[in-house]
Amino acid sequence: MTVKFNSNFCHIFKLAPVAALLATSVLATQAFAAEAEVDVMGKGNTQLEFKLAHSKDKSNNYKETSTPFLARIGVTETIEIRVAADGYIKSTVLGETTRGMGDTNLGVRWRLQESDEKTGQTGMALQLEQGLPTGARAFKSDGGSTALKYTAAWALPNDMSLGVQPGLLRVKNEAGRWYVAPSVSVTFAKSWTPQFRTVAELIAPQLTSLGNGGNQIFAALGATYSLNDMFELEVFYARSLNSNAPTNNFAAGVNVKF
Repeated sequence: MTVKFNSNFCHIFKLAPVAALLATSVLATQAFAAEAEVDVMGKGNTQLEFKLAHSKDKSNNYKETSTPFLARIGVTETIEIRVAADGYIKSTVLGETTRGMGDTNLGVRWRLQESDEKTGQTGMALQLEQGLPTGARAFKSDGGSTALKYTAAWALPNDMSLGVQPGLLRVKNEAGRWYVAPSVSVTFAKSWTPQFRTVAELIAPQLTSLGNGGNQIFAALGATYSLNDMFELEVFYARSLNSNAPTNNFAAGVNVKF
């Protein structure tokens, strides 16, 4: 399984005005899922991921439903193109509801080498992402965002794996100033059968000052089940470990491979 977690980033959650809150939820709704991995689709292969996501937080009477999408397109055996979209968003904050389309994110993943349990070889990959401000006014980011990530992954005994992904994010804060923040995710996965796999993650999409949205840290659990070679079901739950992002985040969807 690949639990894909595409991290576009929240702005200020707890202290932001309503308009800013409506733009934050990309992080929580963009399909949490194991970013700390080195898998690519391979030349000529494509995977489309369709999800229904929901986030909520009692402190701001906040709730949001969205339809995030991710396309992974294999260009070579080691490089894939990634096109992500927040999809249609319905967001309610303090009784005010806003609807519209979210932003788009373009990316590329380059697998430097595969992990190998027998030899102990570490899997490595680089990933570059560029956010595009294509969404409706309430959800559009100011100038987009850029993220660079490095992944190290290890194949472990008993069909388990471990991945670590540090990165850097460049994005504007609510004052319109650019800032750079580190990010990190740690992923532990276990395949129970050839069809069923679970993932546990600790995800920090950004680590920064409160003026830039603060540290955003999540604990997440996910699972996938392959119906056949073409269709795969996916679910996840992620909980924010502080007050800088929505507390409860859920998603479910289907991945289509061809």
